[in-house]
Amino acid sequence: MVKRRASADSQSGFPSMARRKRGSCSSITVGIVLMIIILIVLLAASGIISAPVVRKTTPLPTQTSTGFALPAGQASVTLEPTGTATATVTALPSLTPTITRTPTPTNSPSPTPTPTEKSMPFVVRGTPEGLSHTLFHPEYACEDYLFIGGQVWDLQDSALLGLVVRLGGTYDGDIVDMTVESGSSAIYGRSGYEFALTNKQIAESNIFIQLEDASGDVLSTRTFLNITGSCQANLVIVNFKQVR
Repeated sequence: MVKRRASADSQSGFPSMARRKRGSCSSITVGIVLMIIILIVLLAASGIISAPVVRKTTPLPTQTSTGFALPAGQASVTLEPTGTATATVTALPSLTPTITRTPTPTNSPSPTPTPTEKSMPFVVRGTPEGLSHTLFHPEYACEDYLFIGGQVWDLQDSALLGLVVRLGGTYDGDIVDMTVESGSSAIYGRSGYEFALTNKQIAESNIFIQLEDASGDVLSTRTFLNITGSCQANLVIVNFKQVR
């Protein structure tokens, strides 16, 4: 009896549960498609999706010997150069770094100390003075002699006898080398001495005078004399004084 009712129901035209589900899926699909279409329309309206733009391609002109020519069917335009463009390039200053080098100190050798000159026991007193020869030798003419004389004193300004006075150097190119003893020419004083050279009446600065003892040991430094050649100064006075 049950089976017959089921069969009768299937023939009565009522849809089964499986048919109701199939109809529901079709409605959902149609809804999704509509939503997609609406979304596309909205995007196109807002500019997010733009329609493809068809660009027209214009043929490029061809270059000829007289200019540029457009393709056939287009207006002919000739472009002739009006001048030569010159590009001026200004050279930028080169940035060369300047390097200042600090000089490296070098160890310069220390100068060798000069030995102190030995202190002499006698010095020339004052500056040798030129006088007229007539003071002691009025009997001679100016051109006869050049006289050089003086005295020698000790620490108490007493006359010292027997010391050697040396005259050296050159006079008008001639070598001068003469010696006399103190006390040999009394006209200058008790310890007086004198040299007499043929007067050449020239200026000379290469004649020196020096004091020595009887053994030849030097007692004073060399003193160079200023000979003027004048007849008013052809007698040169040089006095020695003991200082130690």
